[in-house]
Amino acid sequence: MEMSKEMPLGVKQLLTTVTHLKEGEKVLVITDDGKREIGELVYKWAKQYFETTMVVMPPTKAHGAEPTEHIAAAMMNTDVAFGCTTMSLMHSQARINACKAGRLRWVGVQDYTLDMFEHGGLTADFDEVAKVINRVAEKFHGKTFHLTSEGGTDLVCSVEGRPVTIDYGTSIKPGSASFPPNAEVALGPVEGTANGLVVIDGSIPHPLLNLIKEPIYLDVKDGFIINIRGGQEADILRKILADYNDPTVYNVGELGLGLNDKNELCGHMAPDEGSYGNLHIGIGKNLMFGGHTDSPLHMDLVMKKITADIDGLVIMKDGVLLV
Repeated sequence: MEMSKEMPLGVKQLLTTVTHLKEGEKVLVITDDGKREIGELVYKWAKQYFETTMVVMPPTKAHGAEPTEHIAAAMMNTDVAFGCTTMSLMHSQARINACKAGRLRWVGVQDYTLDMFEHGGLTADFDEVAKVINRVAEKFHGKTFHLTSEGGTDLVCSVEGRPVTIDYGTSIKPGSASFPPNAEVALGPVEGTANGLVVIDGSIPHPLLNLIKEPIYLDVKDGFIINIRGGQEADILRKILADYNDPTVYNVGELGLGLNDKNELCGHMAPDEGSYGNLHIGIGKNLMFGGHTDSPLHMDLVMKKITADIDGLVIMKDGVLLV
């Protein structure tokens, strides 16, 4: 299918390389008041080639929070859904259930800016990125994960029995989900096993934080963050989590290794999480990673230039792949 030369490159990637949309398929664009211009841009072009519906909802409070019942129902009856929202719906039960039903291909377009459709990670060759991901995924498993970073992180946890979770940045097969330009392999630490220090010096993709100016120090004991230290940004993170009044938000639930070398840290979720050489820990809900912790929150926190060691095999050293 030939598409207009006037279409932004990133939108073309979403409609072709990322989803392999075919004539006759149904498209759902989900947006909210905070990211309506992003939703309307995707809708403008998608409707010219596919049967497309756009729905608008209020922004959710947190990543992983549930959409409205109407939107959850609509997810069950479409081929491809683009989540052009402020907060991610990736970890919502509505998205998980719709993909498990076997039809939906989910594409998270949360926390986008218009500039991201022309520059950066969305312009990557996703076929080449997939080759790197597959090579790393073959080694990204074992019993004990040791994470260090240039900024001072030193964390050890068990990943025994946990499946490798892959985000290629594409959603081609029914039931698949991605949020390009993120590209990562991830593991879920076994609950109660993570211990050590995590130093966040990259970003926290959240409206109140984004790129981190002063490192945030997280003391971790028996799988939970027990102390948050640092400057003003640490105070903001501490308050965000405390406002939930729910201990599950402190659960260390994910270790995600970014592998798209076109991404750069910019304070936005997809490019930051998928930025090559960096790793994010996900806190709160971990159901996508073989875990058993449900939570009202899933928040990702990015650290730079990491070293990842699984059972003595160094996967990445100082931000450079060794496998």
